[in-house]
Amino acid sequence: MRATTLVAVLIVGSFTVCLPAAPPGQSRKVDIEQQLQAQYPPTRLAGDKLRITQPGSVLVVQMDGMFASPMNEFAFTNTYKDGWIKRSVASALIHDPKTSRDLQVGEKVYLLKTEVKDSGIVFSVQSCIACDGSEVDQVQMAFRASLTFQFPKGYLETTDFAQIQRAISQVFTFADSGSTEAPQSMESPVPQVPQPALPPKPAAPAEPARIELGQTTEQVTANLGQPDKIVNLGSKKIYIYRDLKITFLDGKVQDVQ
Repeated sequence: MRATTLVAVLIVGSFTVCLPAAPPGQSRKVDIEQQLQAQYPPTRLAGDKLRITQPGSVLVVQMDGMFASPMNEFAFTNTYKDGWIKRSVASALIHDPKTSRDLQVGEKVYLLKTEVKDSGIVFSVQSCIACDGSEVDQVQMAFRASLTFQFPKGYLETTDFAQIQRAISQVFTFADSGSTEAPQSMESPVPQVPQPALPPKPAAPAEPARIELGQTTEQVTANLGQPDKIVNLGSKKIYIYRDLKITFLDGKVQDVQ
């Protein structure tokens, strides 16, 4: 019986299969995905897409040009390349421009997901105000956008992760860091590659209405019209417009965001 068992073991051992190693490009893709998850953990939201089930990254938009669609629609897709953000033609055809909007510089967003694809690295984000799942965020209209950081073919297979972070920092920074660059990874620092100079942008047109501290609700609505949402907290009220939030205390403007 022992001899039979030994022969069986030898036979099985002789047929051991050596699995091929993952291609270098695929291995590098997995490595980048893991580093993105570590440096930019996603925020998990409940089924209503407003309440937080797992806190994660809250980012601040640093560049104009990123379009977003209402959260109950497919996210508006954009690309970043050579220092510019470009809207997807397909998304522009699918989404109603009257209900979609630009994400403004300085606006906070939840980071919902990061992906590494052949076309580049994708960040999926959703607009927020307090960005903590509180009542203010649950009554506002949230907007979602997808941004693909495009790189030359083969770039992700050879570049240092710090270079990828520098590209990301041109569009997003962390809300709680105040830094213009994402936290550095544990890899050795590399010389910074100069970013292409951007041509000056045309001056923004004058604002059609002026909102100041101390104005009454009647003065504000006379200038801006009725808000999309009103949060009533007793002596404190919050008027939420499409891209503006005004806080009143005892009927007078206390804060504008």
